[in-house]
Amino acid sequence: MKVSIPEHTFEPLEEQQLELIWQWRNSPRIRQNMHNNELVEWQDHCAWFDKFQTDTSRQFYVFLQDQRPIGVLNFSDMNTSTPEWGCYLGETNVWPGSGIMLEFAAIDFCASQRQFSHLLAQVLSFNHAANKMHKVFEYKELSLKKGGERNGQRFDIQHYSYELKQWAENRGKILKKLPKKIALAADHIQFLE
Repeated sequence: MKVSIPEHTFEPLEEQQLELIWQWRNSPRIRQNMHNNELVEWQDHCAWFDKFQTDTSRQFYVFLQDQRPIGVLNFSDMNTSTPEWGCYLGETNVWPGSGIMLEFAAIDFCASQRQFSHLLAQVLSFNHAANKMHKVFEYKELSLKKGGERNGQRFDIQHYSYELKQWAENRGKILKKLPKKIALAADHIQFLE
């Protein structure tokens, strides 16, 4: 029986996708796991895009599954040896394992760039799924910093680091931990320019 695996592609953010990204970013499901969980005004979103266009330290990709936009993957500090990444799935009716595909894509992408030594990430302490995924991928926990309060609950910010020279050795080991479909899909991720 043939295994059905969607095509996973990352393409740079274009102006015609701005409204979709804005809608995703303002959804309660996405906002709840953001450092800043306030609604983003349209004018502020457009100003962010304008500034982003000239900022060589940042890269922002739209995650396409079978050519359908379903999420985002972004990098900051690309002008250092330790970029930081973040992501989210904007859509909910996606192929199982799509979140894992984002994690794989982020590490694969940065490990392929020789100028980077480590990939950094920050996750709010109540975002259990993201924290668990970073542990599965064997990120090193760097520090836990006080984050604040949300909905009457205190939270912290967990800082992670992944040593990219280890990825060549660890990649196969991580793939073996994952369901076969996801492991197969991880070998066919594409980044478009």
